[in-house]
Amino acid sequence: MLAAGGTKHHKELLKPFGLDASEPHFWSMGLKVIEGLIDELEAMDDKDSGKKSAEA
Repeated sequence: MLAAGGTKHHKELLKPFGLDASEPHFWSMGLKVIEGLIDELEAMDDKDSGKKSAEA
């Protein structure tokens, strides 16, 4: 995708992966990925905060 360097329309770039950015499902799945990453970061922060509390 990056090699196309902006020379192709997003529909062309997504088609080989069976993705269609005009479908709501595409966006909801993408947001679920981001939500999962945020959850992981929050869990890491919670663990780190717990360690700092125990050290104090």
